[in-house]
Order: sequence, then C-alpha cells, then structure tokens
Amino acid sequence: MSRNAPPAWIDRLLEWYCSDRYLEEVQGDLHEWYDHNSAHGNRRVVNLRYFIAVLQYFSLFRTKSFQKLINNSNFLSMKSVLLLTIRNFKKNKFTGSVRMINLVIGIGIFLIALIYAKYELAYDSHHERADNIYRVGYAFESKPWAATPVGAGIYALENIPEVKNMTRFLRIWDTSFKFGERQFYEAGGFMVDSTVFSMFSYPMLQGDPKTALKEKMSIVLTESLARKYFGEENPMGKIIALSLDYDNESGEQGTRIVTGVIEDIPEQSHLKFDFLCPAHTMKDSRLREWRNFWVYTYVEVENQDAVELTKAALKSKFVSLRNMDQEEMDKMTAVLTPLKKIHLYSNHEKEYADNGNIFYVYILFSIGLFVLIVSSINFINLSIIHGLDRAKEIGLRKTIGASRFQLIVQFMSENLFLLIIASVLCVFVLTGLEPWILHFSGLDLPLSMITNPGNLLYLGILIFLLQVVSGIYPALVLSRFRPAEIIKSGGQSIPMKRIGLTRKALIVMQFAISLVLVIGSIIVYRQLDYIQSKDLGFEKDQVLLVPLNSSVSKSFEALENELLTMPGIRSISTSSSVPGYRIMMQGLMELGAEEESNTRLLFADDTFNETYDIELLAGRSFQTSLPEGVREFMLNETATKKVFGTRDPIGKTIIASRDTGRVVGIVKDFNFKSLHSEIDPLTIASYHGTRFGYASIKFEPRYTEEVLAAVEETGNKVYPNLPPLSYEFLDDRFEVLYLAESKLKGLVLGFCIITILLTVSGILGIATYSAKKRAKEIAIRKVLGGTLTEMIGILSRSFIYLLLISLLIGLPGAFFLSDWWLQDFAYRIAITPITFVLSTLIMGALILLSFGFMTFKTVRTNPAEVLKSE
Repeated sequence: MSRNAPPAWIDRLLEWYCSDRYLEEVQGDLHEWYDHNSAHGNRRVVNLRYFIAVLQYFSLFRTKSFQKLINNSNFLSMKSVLLLTIRNFKKNKFTGSVRMINLVIGIGIFLIALIYAKYELAYDSHHERADNIYRVGYAFESKPWAATPVGAGIYALENIPEVKNMTRFLRIWDTSFKFGERQFYEAGGFMVDSTVFSMFSYPMLQGDPKTALKEKMSIVLTESLARKYFGEENPMGKIIALSLDYDNESGEQGTRIVTGVIEDIPEQSHLKFDFLCPAHTMKDSRLREWRNFWVYTYVEVENQDAVELTKAALKSKFVSLRNMDQEEMDKMTAVLTPLKKIHLYSNHEKEYADNGNIFYVYILFSIGLFVLIVSSINFINLSIIHGLDRAKEIGLRKTIGASRFQLIVQFMSENLFLLIIASVLCVFVLTGLEPWILHFSGLDLPLSMITNPGNLLYLGILIFLLQVVSGIYPALVLSRFRPAEIIKSGGQSIPMKRIGLTRKALIVMQFAISLVLVIGSIIVYRQLDYIQSKDLGFEKDQVLLVPLNSSVSKSFEALENELLTMPGIRSISTSSSVPGYRIMMQGLMELGAEEESNTRLLFADDTFNETYDIELLAGRSFQTSLPEGVREFMLNETATKKVFGTRDPIGKTIIASRDTGRVVGIVKDFNFKSLHSEIDPLTIASYHGTRFGYASIKFEPRYTEEVLAAVEETGNKVYPNLPPLSYEFLDDRFEVLYLAESKLKGLVLGFCIITILLTVSGILGIATYSAKKRAKEIAIRKVLGGTLTEMIGILSRSFIYLLLISLLIGLPGAFFLSDWWLQDFAYRIAITPITFVLSTLIMGALILLSFGFMTFKTVRTNPAEVLKSE
C-alpha cells in the first residue's frame, strides 16, 4: 500500500470493471503515480486527475465479464434494488405516495410548459428558407408597420442586389365562392406573386408549383377548401365563380380555374389562408405604387449584413419618394422582421392577425419550472425523512461491511426506479390530457409520447437531471451516518444539524416560490377582471356586426329599411370599422397648419353615436343628409388636444386623408382598441359615397333570438343569389382581444392551486416526521398538563421562522414580477398591500393548519401507547 493512498471509492470503481488479469499491474502503476504527485501537489487536483486516469484505463478488453460485473459484492443487482424499492414503498405508503404524486405532477406540468414553449417558438419554422426570409415594414417615430406600399417588394427585387427573392401578399376581403349549389363567403385569401412557392414551403398535393399561378384567372386552394366545394371529386381544372371577378360594367360574373391544391396551412403559421390568386392580374403600374400601406412583403436575403444593406436601401427609396427633410428622416426607418420572430415578437400596426406574446411564453415556462422545483424540493426532503426512518438499516449494512459507496449506489438506484415509474405514469397522464388541452387552449400541443416520440427525449433528459439533483444529495446525506451513533441511539437520534441547513434552505425556496405564485395569481385575476369590467366609454353589449362587402353594400338600404321594422331593433349604423377591429391611420391637420398629426380615421353615418351610446361633449352629430361633396368631422378628446390644444375646434376646417371639412362635434374618449394600448387620436368622418365596412345593429337583449332570425330571413330575401349573411356579436370580439389573458388566467390559477397542494403535501410529510420523532415529548407534555396550543407552537416554531425568511425573498420577487407583467397594459390596477397581506395570511394559515392537523392527531394518541416502548 502506498504511503499516500488514493480515495477508496475510485479504487473500488477500478476494481469493479478491471479484469483480474490486468488489475494488479494497472493499480500498482496508478498508486505509484498518485504517491509521487500527492506529495508535491494539491491533493484535490491530484484526486481529480487520478479519477480521470481510472476512467481512461476503461476499455472493452480490460473489463470483466458482464456476469462478474453484476455479481460484484460492491454493487447491488437491479433485481435487488427493485425489491428494496417496492418493500420500502409498502412499508411507508403515505410518504411513498406523496413522493410519487409530487414527481408525476412536477414532471407532467413542466413537460406541458416545455412543449408549449417549443410549440410557440416553432412558428413558421416549417419553411425550408425560414432563416433567410424577412417581412418588410417601415417604422415612424418608433411605431413599426407590418404592411408596406405594394411597390416596395418589386423595387427591392430589381434594385437591391442582396435581395435574392421576393413575394407579396395582397389581401382579398370577403368574396363569395360558387360551385354548383355550394356558395359561401370566404375571407382567407391573398393575391400573391408567383415566387410564393419558391420562397415558402407550401407542399402542393396537386398541380405544379412553377406554373400553378402562371395563368391570370387561376386559383390555388388549400386541401380543406377544395374538399368544401368539390367533396371527393378531383378539383383540378374545375371552374369556380368568385364575386371578386364580377365586372360592374358588363355585369358578367368572372370565373377561375383550379390549377393547384396545397396542404392546409399549419397552425404554427402567422399567415394563414385558404386560397391564392395571381397578383399579375393587376396592372403593372398598380403593382409599383408607393402610396398606401396595405401589402405584406417578404424578401429573402443571405445573411445579417445583407439585412442591414437592404434596410438602408429601402429607407433611402422611401425618403426620396416622400421628399423628407432631415428631421423626418431621423424619425423613420425600414424594418426587416425575421419570419420566425413575427408571431411572438411582432405587434406592429396593421398586423394580419393577432399574434402571440413572448412574455406569456416566459410566464408559463417559469410557472412550469417553479412547479417542478417545488415538487423536487418535496421529493428531496421526503427522501431524506424516509431515509432517516431507515437509520437502523443503514447502520446494520455498514456494520456487516457495506461501504458508503455501496449505500450511495443503492439509494440512487432506488431514486432512479421511482423516477422511471413516475415518468411512465406521466406518459399516460399527458396522453389523456392532450384532447382537454386542445379544447381549453385551442392549441394542438403534441403531448402524447406515442404519436410524438420526440417528447421521450425531453423526458429522458429531465429524468437524468432529476436523478442528479434529487438523487445525489439524499444519497450522500444518508450514506454518511455512522453505525456507532445509530446503534447507540437506537436509530432515534440522528444529528439533524448536519442536514438541517440545506433542508431548511430548500423549504424557504419552496415557500417563496409558492408565495410568488399566490400573489401573481391574485394580480392576474384582478387585472383581467378590471379590463373585462372597465367602462370602455361606449356600449358593446347587444350589438350585432354584419360585414359589408361590395355585393352586400349595393342593396343594403333595402335590408336596413326592412330590419328597422322588426321588434327589438333599436338602431342600425354603418361604418368603415368598429371598436375592437383596427381603424385605419391617416394624417390630420388644421387647414393652413404646417405640421400633420397621425389620427385614426373612421367613416360613419349619422346614427353611429346613437348605436354605440358615445357621449357627445360639444357640438352635434352628423346631419342626416349632407349636400354632395360636403364632409363633416367629429374628434375625440385626444385628437382635439393634439391638433387644437386648448382652442375650441367646433366650426374649424380640417384636412383628414385628403378630405376637407368642418369639425361639428367633440366626443368623449372611448377605448376602441384593447386596453393594452392607450387611446389614440380619433377622427370620425361622415359617410360620402358607397357604404362599406360593417353594419352595427343595436337590439334589446330580450329579442336576441328574434333579431338573429330576422337578419337571416331578411338577408336571404334581399340577397337571394348570395350566400347567407355572416354576423358576430361585438362583445365576442372583445373577448377574443383578451383570449390570451383569459387562458393565462385559467392556467395560472390551476398551476397556483397545484403548487399550493404540493407545498401542503410537503409540509404534511415533514410535519408527520416531526410529530413522530417528538411523539414521546408530546405525550409527556400532555401528561404534565400541556395544552394543544402550546404543543402546536413548539412543533411549528421553526417553520414560522422559515416562513418569515421566505417572505423577505418572495414578497419583493412577487412585486417586481407583477409590475413587469402589468407594464403590457396601458390601463392597469394598482399593486396594493392588501394582496401581499392576504397571500401571506394564506401561506401562514396553510403551514399552521398542516402542522396543527398532525399535532392534533399525535395529541389525541393515548400517552401510554407512545411511552410504553421506553
């Protein structure tokens, strides 16, 4: 034996795998090396290098046979460990069940949060060239637009060398499709450049992507839309009529030929559609205009340097076309948004659809991680407590020759078996939850391990990490007990100070996380209740919206006149948009002024204020009939202050969107957008010409069914050759605006309840152990006249201290997280002390009730039963 011996556990590893044929020679050389280096170097560094050397000697020709490996006395067989695990589980069913439930809940919820985050982050990643595709936009005074002028794309392709490809999506509003007896309105369509299939990966089921959009009157359908009109028939070459192609001069209905069918657009796409038509049916001059921002333009570039050069060129072109001065140039820039980041990171003006929010991904993933941490803490604490009950077993094993390394392997193996069992249960639980999650969230999350085997990789990595985190520490702690100390105390007096600090730190972390979740849940609930109940400044209930396309607008007056005779309908108004939907942005200035301001511009008729119950602060509403060419305007308070300051605007002449007219009224500010945003300046202009946008039908709530029936019947009567009128309730639209928050509200509540239950289960486990270990003390105190209150105070005193420490950590953390989340709302609640006080009382009550329950059970026990073992 060398003078300076290496760590015994490393030698045992070598003796375990190394064949007897090579062991003596290899071990002798390693010992000589260790003896020489440990005398002249740092012992820890030498131990590490010795361990690495032992691992380096491992090779197949030096190892023992498999049978000898598993029969080695230093290691337990898997069969023995499994039997020990089952036996100990049966012996301590309550603790074992709590540990298993904690694992299943923690692993399951974390996997749901992880899969959700992966799902959201994977938007638009199905396109092969996604990393090189960017959406073009412009930003003015830090307000970016998702849309561009239609000419921006063709300019970029022809004049910017860094742009390799380009395509534009020109939105097609409601148009009716007709094939045979099937006729419906379709809103999800675009006119696109033929390059769309070379840039984006839209797998084509039928047709040739190179020629599908070559013909001017061609159309490409998604698989679902093709089945809707053609059933099981082959749609290729079929003729379908679109109101889009109706010729007003000749009165002829245009038709299109189906030249391609593509797969349905994946859910993980920010730009969803049902059909595509070629854009080159429009005049070339129209496709090169730089006026309105209404087209979604995408370019393909090679690298980040190309992105910066492209942005500079696009800005330069826009500046030259608008003759901007230096001050205007400094306030605008071109924006290129990476395709993969549009869904979560883009909330620009004129987005095609409501996008997601990266902050909600962070929140839900963090909650999932918190739940996993809480469950892991419970598992670690209960593992140590369970191990303390096995003190005699540990002492006996060490007495008959078991090494500490053997005990570590045993405890970690038992821990691994529990993790494997929990993971198997998680597989079944997640598979069963998949349809429920789809129904609740509308997201088709791939939770099933059977249909999505890739999730098994996440589960395997998680099990490995949990084994390292939750297995090593309890194994090291429990294997450290000294046989003499255990036997002397009868296994009843293990020095807890050795493990108390770490265990208490874990409990403090658990309490702090639970406190953050409780406070966060209350804040989320209060904020969501606030935005759902806040007075928006107009009446959104009992308003029915009917979209007005070009076909419906022609005979709308007949529809309106007949509907107004129906009982229950109070008023009908038409407008270019309505609260809850985007209202276009235009320039606004007083006649003769030099500077123009941005305003939301809404065209509406004379009954708009009445229908929406908007308060008029000054002036009047629009006249019922206006002379040809006369325009009247109403401004909200914000627009009035921005353009006129403190001056009275009534009677003043303004210019909005190249229209000139007089201001006749001022309306009170109302929230026509989500409460995430502040109120913008709003200009309401009187209708002039064709009605378009929406018809708003105000009705009495008791006539809801009759009004819906009247709209359908009258619509069929007035428009016998058109599809049935579509409609929606305005309050439903506002629910959609807060759909993400409503789902978040439910998830946060659910996860909060689960975290509280996990915390309570951990407290009960620890309280059970504490009561058991101090049962004799409680029995003696009871005999001597101790009260229940005193005994509860004795047992729970240490946990009250831990709760106070967790308050110092959790309360500031909860405040900063809540304040960060509320910053996304322009209108938010105040974070009041009562929320923190209430949450603290809830946590304190849970701890006292848990300990009180276990203490009460112990106190109710007959002292003679407890003390007879003395």
